[in-house]
Amino acid sequence: MKKFLSAVTAAALAALLLAAPASAVLNVAAGTDRDSVEINGNLYLTVTVSGDSASVPEPKLPNMQSFNIYSSGRSQSISIINGKITTTVSFTYILTPRFIGVQTIPSISVFNGKEKAATPEMQVTVTKARQPAAQQPQQRPQQAPRQQRPTQAARTAANRGEQIFIKAETDKKTAYPGEQINISIKFYTSVPLSSNPQYVPAPFRNLISEDLPPVRSGETDIGGVRYAYSEIKAALFALNPGPAEIQSATVIAQVPSEEAIDPFDPNFFQKFMAISGAQGQSREFATDPIKLDIKPLPPGAPAGFSGAVGNYSVTAAADRPEARAGEAVNFSITIIGSGNLKAVTAPKFPELPDFKVFDTMSSLDVRKEGDVISGKKTFTYILVPRSEGKRTIPPIKFSYFEPHLAAYRELQTDPVTLLVEKGGLAAKSVNFNPATAAAPVTASGSDIRYVSDKPGSDSLPFLASSVLALPYWTHSVPVALLLLSFWLARFNRFKLANPLLFRFRRARSEASRDIEAADILIKAGKPNEAVARLYDSFMKYLSDKCGVKVSALTIRKAAELVKARFPSATERSLDEVRELWGALELRHFSPEAAGSEGASDLAKKYSLLLVRLEKELK
Repeated sequence: MKKFLSAVTAAALAALLLAAPASAVLNVAAGTDRDSVEINGNLYLTVTVSGDSASVPEPKLPNMQSFNIYSSGRSQSISIINGKITTTVSFTYILTPRFIGVQTIPSISVFNGKEKAATPEMQVTVTKARQPAAQQPQQRPQQAPRQQRPTQAARTAANRGEQIFIKAETDKKTAYPGEQINISIKFYTSVPLSSNPQYVPAPFRNLISEDLPPVRSGETDIGGVRYAYSEIKAALFALNPGPAEIQSATVIAQVPSEEAIDPFDPNFFQKFMAISGAQGQSREFATDPIKLDIKPLPPGAPAGFSGAVGNYSVTAAADRPEARAGEAVNFSITIIGSGNLKAVTAPKFPELPDFKVFDTMSSLDVRKEGDVISGKKTFTYILVPRSEGKRTIPPIKFSYFEPHLAAYRELQTDPVTLLVEKGGLAAKSVNFNPATAAAPVTASGSDIRYVSDKPGSDSLPFLASSVLALPYWTHSVPVALLLLSFWLARFNRFKLANPLLFRFRRARSEASRDIEAADILIKAGKPNEAVARLYDSFMKYLSDKCGVKVSALTIRKAAELVKARFPSATERSLDEVRELWGALELRHFSPEAAGSEGASDLAKKYSLLLVRLEKELK
């Protein structure tokens, strides 16, 4: 019976019951595929972590003295419903028991920097290995322990009379960067050990490794001597062309003492009890280092090749065939096959003028079956149609190198068509009807004034005499006003002829005013409106600085534009621009994630980034 226990910490439960819907929730659950396992069997442990953010932390496994632990892959899924992001990642481990009896799997915890969640302890019963049953009529006899042909290195060690030794070998000596290389490490013994041996993996140079569980065990005959062996396998991937090395792996084992005991020795009983207590001697066994030759990839790579090595296929699909203008559509590119999927990057996405494109979120599902690393990796884009009509996303190309054929392959997806209907914003248009009757004309005033026939006082001579009595320097004021009006007229003409220059100079002051306005909104308890204000302000600031409307570009294109327009911009500043842009877009697109604390952090990051950019964007 499959057991699946789940737990959430008290803090997470309180957040679920009492906090606002925008607060983060972190959950963790753990389960095993069975309650009982034999001492020579394997147990599958699945730890599932979920949260309402784009990423979740990896679980921290406790120290398990009763089990050996091997990673067996992970799978991830991301869903966006009504602007709310939910991420679920399942981590799979293989446990091999070390002792018989009721064993405990301790609590497994996760921590995302703010919240902590943990599972309860689990109990697993480890039993003795079943003995082969007596052969019954009309029943198939049980299979004998698995046997393998020993390697040449193992035969050499056995011929030298070694009772315990460890050997390592790889399935190939030369490979391309990113090509899978399997290494097998076998520990042989023809004598019983006093305790379970301790395995220390080998360090690698110019290589990364992935476990290939479970641990294999069996028996083999070498030179007429019966050996029991345990085999550990791993998949290796080279990083760069050139030499690579697998250094020594070691096993520390307690070997029964072969020391002869003199019955007349005064310490006879102490030595006898030490040996009979199965303490033995601690010995260390090591493999020989293995050197590998990593060949460079051949020339002639396609233009879109980004380093993927293996055997893959690629598909693309939208989450629905129809949408409205202004609504988000999830567009996924899925790469399936065998190889180091962790190193596979997103294919180059085409320019889509009919869509607002948000950067990718990736999910990874790794499988380890048949000693081959395989699975799928999905890159999810968020597309927002700008207008109604039939919109087509062109084929997306993906290139990889197939090591078995030593050739490059280029694949492409089928085009994806979306039917975009008029959205709520597009429906708000102004119609002019020329047939509307004109309003009646009414008199607003009179343009004829009658001349009065009554005599009045003549004030003009008095005014003239008063002006002439003024000091001479006051007569320069009209001239100064005339010159000032002439300068203002030329300044306005220059301003109209150079709008980008003035927008460039005003960008900082307008951005600062927007940050102050956002702070006021945050204090008023309106974080969503504050994030929207910051997002619009950041887009306008970059547009004023670059002289191009950056909101129509992707983050990557905008960063390239800033670098081309301002060569003095540092990579650190560009990284901060990408990070702030992505955070603002995420909270602007998912308003439920824009809490007061998150909005305040964005405002502070924006303010600090302005200071840096003003020094570099000149």
